[in-house]
Amino acid sequence: MSDQLTAAAILGGFRQRAWSVLTLAAFLVLAAAGAAAPMFAEASDNATFQLRRDEIPATARQSDAAVVRLSAAVGSRSADQQAVADDMRAIPHLTEPDVTGGSIGAELVEPRFWELTVGLGGRKERGRLFAVADPPRELVATAEGRDGLWLPQPMADTLGAHPGGRITLTVVVGTQGERHQTTSTVAGVYAVDDEGRLPAGHTWPLRRGDTPGDTEYETLPAYLLVGDAATVEPLAKALHDEIFWSVEAALEPGVTLAEARRTAGAVEDLRRDYATRQPPEGSDSPLAFRFASGIGRIVAEAQATTATIRHRTQPVEWAAIGVGLASVLAVALLSARRRERELRHAMAVGIAPARVGGLWLLESLLPAVAGATLGWLVAWQLVARLGPPGAIGESKILAAWTAGLVTVAGLVTVAGVATAAAARRVRPMLPTTARRQLPWPAMVVVAALVAAAGLARAGGPADGVDLLVPLLVLAAVGVAAGWLPARFATHRRASLPASPRRAVVWLARRRLGSGGAERRLAVVVVTAGLGMLLFALSAVDSTAASAEDRIAVAAGAEAVAPLEGSYVLDEGAPSPPRQDPLAPRPTGPVAGVRVPPLPPGSTVAWHTDVLSPVDAEQKDLLIIDPARFRAVALWGRGSDLAAARAAVARLAAEPVAADRSVRVIAVADPASAGADSFPLKVGFDFQDFTVVARVAAFPGMHGRPMYVAAADPVLGNLGTDDPRLKPLTAMPAGAQLAQASLWSSGGAAGIQAVTAAHGVKPERIDTAAGLRSEATYVGTARARGYQVAIAGYLALLAVLTLGVYAQRTAVLRRPADLMLARVGLGRARVAQARALEFALLAVVALAAAVAGAAALTPLGARLLDDQPRLLPRYVLHLSPLGVAVTAGAAAVATILAVALTATRSAVEEVAYRDD
Repeated sequence: MSDQLTAAAILGGFRQRAWSVLTLAAFLVLAAAGAAAPMFAEASDNATFQLRRDEIPATARQSDAAVVRLSAAVGSRSADQQAVADDMRAIPHLTEPDVTGGSIGAELVEPRFWELTVGLGGRKERGRLFAVADPPRELVATAEGRDGLWLPQPMADTLGAHPGGRITLTVVVGTQGERHQTTSTVAGVYAVDDEGRLPAGHTWPLRRGDTPGDTEYETLPAYLLVGDAATVEPLAKALHDEIFWSVEAALEPGVTLAEARRTAGAVEDLRRDYATRQPPEGSDSPLAFRFASGIGRIVAEAQATTATIRHRTQPVEWAAIGVGLASVLAVALLSARRRERELRHAMAVGIAPARVGGLWLLESLLPAVAGATLGWLVAWQLVARLGPPGAIGESKILAAWTAGLVTVAGLVTVAGVATAAAARRVRPMLPTTARRQLPWPAMVVVAALVAAAGLARAGGPADGVDLLVPLLVLAAVGVAAGWLPARFATHRRASLPASPRRAVVWLARRRLGSGGAERRLAVVVVTAGLGMLLFALSAVDSTAASAEDRIAVAAGAEAVAPLEGSYVLDEGAPSPPRQDPLAPRPTGPVAGVRVPPLPPGSTVAWHTDVLSPVDAEQKDLLIIDPARFRAVALWGRGSDLAAARAAVARLAAEPVAADRSVRVIAVADPASAGADSFPLKVGFDFQDFTVVARVAAFPGMHGRPMYVAAADPVLGNLGTDDPRLKPLTAMPAGAQLAQASLWSSGGAAGIQAVTAAHGVKPERIDTAAGLRSEATYVGTARARGYQVAIAGYLALLAVLTLGVYAQRTAVLRRPADLMLARVGLGRARVAQARALEFALLAVVALAAAVAGAAALTPLGARLLDDQPRLLPRYVLHLSPLGVAVTAGAAAVATILAVALTATRSAVEEVAYRDD
């Protein structure tokens, strides 16, 4: 009999019809929660690492780029470097090493004179030899021949050299004129970079500092005579020059963070190995060991960002697994109530409680295995399609192990529930013992109130435990909503109405009043699940909007570059008129002064400090061209910056008030709330300002209160001190009254396009893209995205709960349904009443979920704001898309509940079978 029970239990997992589907779905949720965590972590890590690689500028040196360059004094011949290349080739995930070399003849004979010149037709030009593996691949050719040396375009123009021509190479050593000479062929002419020295191309900026310097102007790189090793090495020998060889390699494209971490470790081991070999001439020798690599730095920066992300997602990951175990536990508990009669029979025939637990475990085994497999697939696809844009590779196996472990925990939970349920029936409680029902609704409400009050009064950032507060609040709202269905119920009319339609409504309302604690619990769980889904979707939308607003406030525009002065972008900028120092200083605008005319998508702004007379504090004054500023600045998505944008429009329409005072926007300045007009000292004179609007935030704020005014009235009143004027003599940096900056909506490329057209090279470019890639913003976005996945699990649990409740009530009401169908109501109308009942329950839960999420909005900043000191303030709002998705989940729950309660059997005896 034991074997028959075991076999029946193993195969019985898929014989319980709707209940088998619910069991499989519960294990699917559990396995997906466990498997998603490692895959999400790997995808996030790889996406962050790739983001860091993409941020490396083209002008970065090798110590900041994903490359390795190792120069070791292992021999004077290029062939001697093969051992170094083999060592580097053994490092995983590096490209094929290249051997390069540069002249060090001048450095070896210091302080004696040394010079290499290239001669042609009586003309000469200084240069240095440099060898690369494949010159045509690494150079941008302007003229190309065959074998020989490649010359830079400026040198070729000076010499009149062309491909195929012969040139003379001469090395002069010492003051006595020791000369070494040889000839070579011009293989081609290559383009140089913007500074006119190094070759153009993406590999040469990396070598800046490692190429030979000019022998006369030592701060400049030399013109390089480039050839392959077979060409350069004999020439160097003939000239008594010496080449210091290096081995270069780069990190392969598409490498994951884990692979790059292993590469960085191997590179560091290689560096230590060669660094411990003392150079023959000491550390100051030109032949001393040199090493450069940015792989370790990039990996470290990426790991710092991923650590922030992991810190924020880990509590959510554990919460997801907890939700999955809760779903399995809920199905197991309801299954114990559903199979009450079966448990009594098992105890009556002498089956031990542990044996019952084992049989239930075997029963759940096949659904659990199927659910775990599907859960792993679902987690993989969700992370791959909706998660961070990073590769998923190594974590798939770990995710499978995690899904398996949590599935085993779920099976143990099922066995434990079955064992406990059976054990309770071995020694039943005495009839005289009165069971007191636990007042769980009141406990949930009290716990929610205490938690919400404590969270609102607490200081500091929210932690993982605080994320339970929304769940408690939504559960408390669900407790209140659980009493509402009884209000829809009718008890006045005991007989069926004559109208069939009214009979359907009458039966649905009558049954809403039944169910007791089970119905209230179902409403609580469905409300909490739907509410958490809405809360999470709203949190993601609000956090994204807040991040864009704060990036707009911090960056100002997609790119901002400080300028020496706005006149550098205006060829027509006038200079201040020369004046007699004894004559009074002229007032009013200088003739011809203007805001520099720039292409669309760019504008100039000026920034200076002013002393506010209201509170005697230093404030920022931002001076703008209002019409252009509105089209260039970042305005985010929130109401604070929308108000600021509207204020700029008012400023553009009327920059000067009727009393000739300058209109100004007061930003985050509560001290001036009671003053509508006041004087400010700009430059050497005071000007009258009138407040046109007060806003909480503004693009380009520097972290303190600020005033914003139009350029023409403010700068025009400065007269000859107007920063738009071209100074008569060179001025030191920062000498002007207002610091000018170029703002562009086209990012760094937009800045460079404008400045290049005027021959200006900005000192630096600050971009909004750089802010968006900071660890804080990336980590916050990733953590909120994972929270949506957890909320999705809760919503699925809510859907399952309504399905379980529907299936449970359908079994209990089956005799009554059959009787009502036989006495004239009909099977179809009974089904319609059942569907209406579940739809009303879903509507009540949905309304309660929306109300609960709205009640949580005042706590949004406390729960979700990781940077509470930044402007604008975080505001949690209900997402319209989130409401629509939540309503869709409620509709799915209703459809599932109706589908699970549909029956095709018309045999009355089915009502007395245990489902």
